[in-house]
Amino acid sequence: MALTHDTLSAAPDFSAFVRKDQSGGASLDLLVKGARCAGCMAKIEKSLAELPDVASARLNLTEGRLSVRFRGGRGDAGRVIMTLDRLGYPATPFDPGQAAKAHDQESRRLVLALAVAAFGAGNAMMFSVPVWAGLFGQELGPATRNLMLWLSALVATPCALYAGMPFFESAWRSLKAGRANMDVPISIGVVLTLFISFVETILHGRDAYFDAAVSLLFLLLIGRWLDHRLRARARSAAADLLALQAPSATVVGPDGTERVKPLGDIAVGERVLVRPGDRIPVDGFVEDGVSELDNALLTGETAPVPVRPGDTCRAGAVNLSGSLRLLTLARSEDSAVAAIARLVEAGAQTKSLYVRLAD
Repeated sequence: MALTHDTLSAAPDFSAFVRKDQSGGASLDLLVKGARCAGCMAKIEKSLAELPDVASARLNLTEGRLSVRFRGGRGDAGRVIMTLDRLGYPATPFDPGQAAKAHDQESRRLVLALAVAAFGAGNAMMFSVPVWAGLFGQELGPATRNLMLWLSALVATPCALYAGMPFFESAWRSLKAGRANMDVPISIGVVLTLFISFVETILHGRDAYFDAAVSLLFLLLIGRWLDHRLRARARSAAADLLALQAPSATVVGPDGTERVKPLGDIAVGERVLVRPGDRIPVDGFVEDGVSELDNALLTGETAPVPVRPGDTCRAGAVNLSGSLRLLTLARSEDSAVAAIARLVEAGAQTKSLYVRLAD
């Protein structure tokens, strides 16, 4: 779906969030909402890859983090965000705090929807069982049977409408974008089931399926909540690795003055002082000093490794004996520990043969 020139000219300016790397390229990290399956991921990555200034796009479903790399040293971040919005996936510049907050809100919402669906399924079934029994020759008059159906509708309908909101909202965003995702057939099935059940009840028909609609949502929400928990566990494993990085680093200025900077503000080419007992904050090579490193986090090897000027040190290693002055080679998000964390997340997202067969 192409964007017109007028639409692009009205796009907000997100150029401040485009990051330059040491090779001169440009990249952008976004928090994408509403992407839940491999189909969503493929749709997003394919649509963004068709933009003229986008070299690659990779969506991490675990975090909801979309990494976009641009051709050349510049990129139109506003066009990327508006393209995602037109696809039905609203996006904002990635912020870890905001991502964690959105994840917690989604978790609470799914738990509440699951509880409502469980209540509706159990109580609607209570009124449906006498109707089923009456179909097998038991004594249940038409008036009583119709009353049971109306009571089932009274319980199941509001529960189904509330519990189905995660599916309905996702389906509506997808349809507005002129596409269909996995929540569209679910929403159509639930709405049509409720509609047919009301028609049957009003016309004093034999069958109504109020309990089936809310029971379907209950089962689907169990699967969605388990998927949500799996992603949270994968994110937690990666976060535990990243938590082993030093939160800040001591930067040595050209005049020899020392000042402490947050890890995210350390740029490539800065000189960092690492004292004994500190962790290496970012990847770099030794300019001055002799020491030993504990690389157990990176390699699993507990034997100390000697380092001297000219040797490369990786983020996450522990400086054991002497002070080191490093010239940084990468930002914190491009360090060895960050790469390991990304591999952990990718491994958690990879589906085994049996999971693919079950899907």
